[in-house]
Amino acid sequence: MTSALDPRLKPTYVSEDKRGSIEERLSSEMKTEKAPERAVTPADDPHAAASAPKNALGSFFKPVTEGTAQRSAAVQPDQDKAIASELQSYLQAGRLDTEADPLEWWKMSQNFYPGLSNQAGKYLCISATRASSERVFSTGGNVVTCLRSSLQPDQVNRMVFLAKKL
Repeated sequence: MTSALDPRLKPTYVSEDKRGSIEERLSSEMKTEKAPERAVTPADDPHAAASAPKNALGSFFKPVTEGTAQRSAAVQPDQDKAIASELQSYLQAGRLDTEADPLEWWKMSQNFYPGLSNQAGKYLCISATRASSERVFSTGGNVVTCLRSSLQPDQVNRMVFLAKKL
């Protein structure tokens, strides 16, 4: 998923048999992602009462009316088409230079690929390795030895910082 959402790689390093499953997973996650919903006004809903709707807590637990269910069912195929076209547009677009920052690219392309940019933020924030944190712990182990066991935590933090920066 991460390499598919990285605009420098896209599905280049994903085997052919896994590309279809990754595309299906991306589209299903884009569908389940909560899209901002527009408030239904009495003018939109012919079954609504003439008075303004109450925004009390109890109104959130009311069952869906028949008119609202028909409207959401009609929107579903349009949403599926939009998701499929967004995904295909992204996959067919050119790749980013390998030295460029993919997070910056997603920030600039957020308006073109809104569903995919949410997924990219979700997957690209995960560190691929934990080597950098392991190095810090290793440096801490080298600083705090049996002979230096009475160092204060503040001093240890400073010494690890200096050891990593020098």
